[in-house]
Amino acid sequence: MAKCEICNKSVSFGIKVSHSHRRSNKMWKPNVRRVRAVVNGEHKRIYVCTRCLRSGLVERGHGCGLTKASEIDMEMPEVNTFEAEDATETQSE
Repeated sequence: MAKCEICNKSVSFGIKVSHSHRRSNKMWKPNVRRVRAVVNGEHKRIYVCTRCLRSGLVERGHGCGLTKASEIDMEMPEVNTFEAEDATETQSE
């Protein structure tokens, strides 16, 4: 089983108890993902739980489309609203 390399979260065991009180073994697995992250200045693939990803404890790698939208300079095309208004006026006449 994989375990989180950041917080060392791994499989935990317990006993499942039914309504009739029959007992059986139960295993809870963490939600672990294999991600590309920056570790000591290098890009590596590591196993990380989703809680560590969500809380920002992992610096994601910038390859394979993993950059954040705020880091990319997105240029929106300029829309000229005057031309759209002129087109609707000529159609109504």
